[in-house]
Amino acid sequence: MLFLQITSAVTALTLVILALCLIPVLTELKKAALALQGAADLLQKEVTPLVKELRDTVSDVQVVTGAAAANAEGVNLLLSELGHAGHNIRMINKVLGIATEIVANAPVWITGAKVAGKYIADRIIKSKIRG
Repeated sequence: MLFLQITSAVTALTLVILALCLIPVLTELKKAALALQGAADLLQKEVTPLVKELRDTVSDVQVVTGAAAANAEGVNLLLSELGHAGHNIRMINKVLGIATEIVANAPVWITGAKVAGKYIADRIIKSKIRG
C-alpha cells in the first residue's frame, strides 16, 4: 500500500508541476489568439475597400478595352482609306510628272514644228519656181 501512496503522491506532484507549467503556456496562447483575432479584423477592414477598388479598376479597364476594341475597326478603316489616298496621290504625281515633261519639252516640239514648216515651205516654193 505504501507503494500505491508513493505513486499517487508522485502523480499528484507531477500534475501540479504540469499545471504550473501549463498555465503560462495557456496564457500566452490566449494572448496570441487575441492578437491574431485583432490582426484578422484589421485585415478584413483593409481588404474590403481594397477589393472594392480593384473591382472598380477592373470595371474601368473593361470599359476602356471595350471602347478601344470598338474603335479598332474604325482605325483599320481609316488606315485603309489612307492607303487608298496614298495610292491616288502617287498616281496624280505620276500624271503630273508626265505633264511636266511634256510642257518642258514643248519648246523643242514647237521649234521642230517651225523647222519642219520652213522646210516644207521652202520645198513648195522651190517646186513652184522650178516648175
